Amino acid sequence: MELKKLMEHISIIPDYRQAWKVEHKLSDILLLTICAVISGAEGWEDIEVFGETHLDFLKQYGDFENG
Repeated sequence: MELKKLMEHISIIPDYRQAWKVEHKLSDILLLTICAVISGAEGWEDIEVFGETHLDFLKQYGDFENG
């Protein structure tokens, strides 16, 4: 599945978080997590490192306004 198509599906998932606490879009979090885990991430620290090192790539598909 292409990442653009994946983002279409992810973007329709409702976000029930309290809006005033949200720093990152749910779709961005899910895209980052899926890509990182597919790439071998085994925990949140690995996911964070993946996001930092692949931010330019991720921005092609999501907003990632706050990094």
